[in-house]
Amino acid sequence: MKLMQKGLMSAGIVMAAALYVMTPQRVLAGVPEAQMDGVMGQSVEDETAYDKDLESLILKGAGTYTMPAMLRATSSTYTPAFLEGSFTTDGDYTNATYYHKGEYEDYTLLNGIDVSWWQGVGGKNSTKTALDWEKIHDAGIDFAFVRVASRDNAQGTLYEDTCADSHIQEALDNDINIGLYIFSQALTEEEAEEEAEYVLDLIDQYDWDVTMPIVIDREKGSYNRLTAGKLSKSKETAVCQAFADTITDAGYDASVYASYAWIKSYIDTDSLDDCGIWIARYNNTTTSNSKSGTPYADVPYDYDFWQYSSVAKVSGYSGNLDVDYWYKDTGIKTTGLKVTANTANSISLSWSAAGDAPKYRVYRYDEGQGKYVHIGTTSKKSYTDSGLSAGKTYQYKVRGYWTIGGTNYFGGYSSAVEMTTLPGKAGGLMADEQTSSKIVLSWNQVSGASGYRIYQYDKESDSYVKLKDITDGATTCEVSGLSSATEYRFKVRAFRKLSSTNYWGSTSSEFATVTDPSKTGGVTLTTKSSTSIELSWNKVSRASGYRIYRFNTDSGKYERIATIKGNTTFSYTDSGLSTGKEYQYKIRAYKAYNGTNYYGSYSDIKTAITKPGKVGGLKLKTKSSMVTLTWNKVARATGYQVYRLNTKTGKYEKVATVKGSTTLTYTDKKLKKGTAYTYKVRAYKSYEGEQYYGSYSSTAKITAK
Repeated sequence: MKLMQKGLMSAGIVMAAALYVMTPQRVLAGVPEAQMDGVMGQSVEDETAYDKDLESLILKGAGTYTMPAMLRATSSTYTPAFLEGSFTTDGDYTNATYYHKGEYEDYTLLNGIDVSWWQGVGGKNSTKTALDWEKIHDAGIDFAFVRVASRDNAQGTLYEDTCADSHIQEALDNDINIGLYIFSQALTEEEAEEEAEYVLDLIDQYDWDVTMPIVIDREKGSYNRLTAGKLSKSKETAVCQAFADTITDAGYDASVYASYAWIKSYIDTDSLDDCGIWIARYNNTTTSNSKSGTPYADVPYDYDFWQYSSVAKVSGYSGNLDVDYWYKDTGIKTTGLKVTANTANSISLSWSAAGDAPKYRVYRYDEGQGKYVHIGTTSKKSYTDSGLSAGKTYQYKVRGYWTIGGTNYFGGYSSAVEMTTLPGKAGGLMADEQTSSKIVLSWNQVSGASGYRIYQYDKESDSYVKLKDITDGATTCEVSGLSSATEYRFKVRAFRKLSSTNYWGSTSSEFATVTDPSKTGGVTLTTKSSTSIELSWNKVSRASGYRIYRFNTDSGKYERIATIKGNTTFSYTDSGLSTGKEYQYKIRAYKAYNGTNYYGSYSDIKTAITKPGKVGGLKLKTKSSMVTLTWNKVARATGYQVYRLNTKTGKYEKVATVKGSTTLTYTDKKLKKGTAYTYKVRAYKSYEGEQYYGSYSSTAKITAK
């Protein structure tokens, strides 16, 4: 019954007696003995009382209601305590009212049947189901236990129920959940394990979708093999446990089926581990007939299923069927929900099992709808919600559910958990600006970030250490106080701060660079000749080399004229220059790093001139005690100096300075006639208070007239 009825009880009212008919009989009475093979309930007597209207039988006040003797086999009193501890349902497939443990009142009560080849077309060894499973389901049957194997033969060997696959496939096609059972006659743990493995092999062979327990059916059997074995209670319990262990190790649920009397006499239910109970008792209740004293005290164990009749009538089958109740706790609340991991775009959850819930629904709060919405279903106890936004807070709930008879039954929601996705991985780390003592870093903005942490590699510890946090929304950071021409490595990662907790994004890729070399200093220029100037400078620490630039008056720009590789040469001679010309120079150091040159600041600009050119074309003429000298013009000369050889000292002595670049002659007077005189001339260039002299001309000799 999916709709449960409250037990008929009333505080302060004395519940009077209702009598029921108890009709001892074998299951399928009148069926030939051979047909008894493998039919559940062989050891169960039908005690069903056909009380159609219990309430009318409960009298107010003293006394009891007694049925006529012809209808009564025995009688029993329903005490107020029993009724208080029970709830009732009307059987849909029998004409009886059924009493259930009060502790199951909040459970979902489901209807089921159990079948074997006796419900196939032709009975024993049949291969086609005789049930119209669509009508069976429409009649309210949500589950079925199907016999798939048995050991009930003279040899005690295992054999397959040939109709099992037909039953199962038809049931599954009509949204009926399936459990399996084997008619067991196992006398040892080894035989019980063999039976379990036999069933598991059949599941693999036919690929059955088994969502309910796999059951070991313990009855005496047609050949009395089990009863003849005279197992002790501890041995019988061990056999059941061995079967259950093999089943649960394979990932299925396990149960044991037996009658009320069998369980009471032969199974220690307190010792069974991870094994359910399916009790067979053809009566209005699973408890004792007395229905007195402590309610259900003589059934001191929990059971999941109750086979309550073998003579039920269900639409879809013309004969009698075994019918069962399933007490299913579908109100189990999922617990233990927690976040196990989070990334920039995913949150991973895990939770504790909600009983035997086979599936779980995961819900995430939707701010737009103002409620939790279903985002995924899983058969695991974990789930990863992906495709999320970075740096955003999400809330989750989970609940288990069971699909039984095509209907979903949902357990209680877990408590909500909240988690924030990590900020995205910082990217685009680079140097926007750098000098010899600082580097200005920049990176891409990360959505949802509250700030960023900058890390710098520390050689001493061989690790990245925190440099500083940026919390003003900026995506730049100036790192100063650095050494010139030195490698530095950096990383950055975003964080989102919530309730004093920082949630960290992935660290960016490493960015490595070098600072620029220092400014080149100590630059001096030396005029070496009329066509060359020598440059020299101070060493720049850790520089890879130097570049020399000269100003081009035509282009108005400084142009590189030389590169000095290495850090051991600190001078350069610029040759092939024009005579007597001014030149301007500047120098900068560079650092080669990863295929790129990083440059220091230019040196101060330095200026120098070349010497004037050599005077050419010197000619001498003489008359009247005079010698006249002429020579060719020297470009850009400021003037010229005239030298005459002193024959006494053997040295040339300056006899005149001719100022200006346009005067190219000089007359040496008051000479002695008949005396030989030798001359030479050189140009000079006046520059910044200094005189720069060209080479002497060739000498010329003449005798004065």
